[in-house]
Amino acid sequence: MMRSLCSLRLPAAPFMVICLLFSGTVYGQKKKEEIPVPKRPIKIEPVDDSLTAQVKRSAFMIDRLIEDNYTKQGVKANPAASDEVFVRRAYLDITGTIPDYKQARAFIRSRSTDKREQLIDTLLEDPGYASNLYNFWADLLRLTDRVNNNVPGKPYIQWVKECCENNKPYDEFVYEMLAAEGKIFDNPAAGYIQRDAGMPLDAMNNTVRIFLGTQVGCAQCHDHPFDRWKQKEFYEMAAYTFGTETRVAPNDKKFGGKNVISHLREELKRVDTEFDGAGKYNRFIIANLQEVSDAKRTLVLPHDYQYDDAKPKTPVKMHTIFDPQPVPQPGETPRQTVARWMTSKENPRFTKTIVNRMWKRAFGVGLIEPEDDMKDDTVASNPELMDYLISEMHRLDFNLKEFMRIIYNTKAYQRESTFGEYDPSQPYHFQGPILRRMSPEQIWDSFITLATPDPNDYQREPAQIEDDLLNIDMASVTAEQIYERDQELRRVTGYKFRNERDKLYKHQGLLLVRASEQPQPVAPGHFLRQFGQSDRESIQGNFDGGSVPQVLQMFNGPLTHLLLDSKSNMYNAVVTARSPSDRIDVVFLSILNRFPTSEERSIAEDEIKEHGPSGYGNVIWSLVNTREFMFVQ
Repeated sequence: MMRSLCSLRLPAAPFMVICLLFSGTVYGQKKKEEIPVPKRPIKIEPVDDSLTAQVKRSAFMIDRLIEDNYTKQGVKANPAASDEVFVRRAYLDITGTIPDYKQARAFIRSRSTDKREQLIDTLLEDPGYASNLYNFWADLLRLTDRVNNNVPGKPYIQWVKECCENNKPYDEFVYEMLAAEGKIFDNPAAGYIQRDAGMPLDAMNNTVRIFLGTQVGCAQCHDHPFDRWKQKEFYEMAAYTFGTETRVAPNDKKFGGKNVISHLREELKRVDTEFDGAGKYNRFIIANLQEVSDAKRTLVLPHDYQYDDAKPKTPVKMHTIFDPQPVPQPGETPRQTVARWMTSKENPRFTKTIVNRMWKRAFGVGLIEPEDDMKDDTVASNPELMDYLISEMHRLDFNLKEFMRIIYNTKAYQRESTFGEYDPSQPYHFQGPILRRMSPEQIWDSFITLATPDPNDYQREPAQIEDDLLNIDMASVTAEQIYERDQELRRVTGYKFRNERDKLYKHQGLLLVRASEQPQPVAPGHFLRQFGQSDRESIQGNFDGGSVPQVLQMFNGPLTHLLLDSKSNMYNAVVTARSPSDRIDVVFLSILNRFPTSEERSIAEDEIKEHGPSGYGNVIWSLVNTREFMFVQ
């Protein structure tokens, strides 16, 4: 266990001389009613109570397959995790944040024999579940507030969030992205295609890597040096989507033969006396020309193609990289054909990839590693278990929530973590989850839980206001209408408006809301980026390595200071406790989600006796700077 890490002499810090009872400029000084934050209805899809018995049967079967493998591999299962460890792990893995002290205390004290099952179901129905799952997809799909060329990413981001909330079946989720048509305002799933607009070969490479767990990118330029993929095979696969258009020409016939961009800009000069011609209205004009459609275009091999199986510039026929080959349906575009093929239960790697990714979310390591570089000869560390999980995903028709519900109910998931350093070159046999550091989003959201009354209270997206203003019909819109919309858009998205709207949720310039509601991604230098949040330029770009800026943030950053603020949850929970002993319990339950050991209690009591009220601050500071706080046990 890591508890001994907390039993060291509590270190001092310059700011800790400040009494815990200080007051000053704090967030939340205005009543919420004074600054309404636009809301959208959030309804989290509940778990299916009719499947509860099957969940237990499936979890039992998974455990049996894992335990059979223990015997084959000569390994021993880790002991069952304590309630203290389990409640913290479950909250972090399912909702992306630690529980507050009341939630931790209630679970630990509960004598219910099925409290773990009940907690799992409760958390899967919590708004935090959707927020945490969104963070996973944001890293994988490279979600950003601006997709490209004045195309806003928020409609796409909001659609992904709603898919998480509504528990959209995974195969439908992927198909809708791959086959999307139209503008992002009308069909937000089109944001996936727009993300790699103008890069048809890269787009196919990314798609295969994300959804089929296979890296074929090397074959764009030459036969793959480490796998069987040929350059020609890559081109045959890319031929399905090569005809995808992401922009309508400004002189398209639906605009009456005129160049609609030139026409509107000329008209805007007349309407707007301050028009400078430098793209002032591009977020209207250019964004509404970004439209996904399909054209009849043939992909040809590159001019420098060097292999004997074809000549340079030869047209390639459509052919998928795995069998069975898809059969086009009447009226279906090639992109729809390959999207249907890719998301089919018959596709050998589609289900295997998502099963592996979901398993890794729970255990910290996949049955196959690396999770996005499967080859024909890749074998799961437990092949029988992989086959069973695939059959379960098919049985559930790609219901990710019910799939994860099964995994969380296994004895394997509920065992103590493996504390030894994980060696990715060796198969892991799931004696329990591996010890792993929190993701950047989990660290941030855990601080938000410690600091704010309701971490799920704030929603960034202004309920379609911005999208409705930006979405125009280029064939009929007038310059006057664009001018009026632009004025209103500047009002509702300008700094003054946003600053006033968000004032209630800010502290020292930091927007104290969940990571999923922050700008996507946050700016360089932000806490989240310092702790490894991706810049969203690369697939799964998050990292969990340590750095000096991280140490400085934890030692003396604004979030650490915030825990001593008179408006923070941490502060109020401590000062309202009845006795010094209760206050120490509150601190430990809030930060580490467990009661202190007798040795830790003694050290904390000595610190408080020596320093008075500020001693509580020293204890708080010390605990958030332990490895136990930073890791998922």
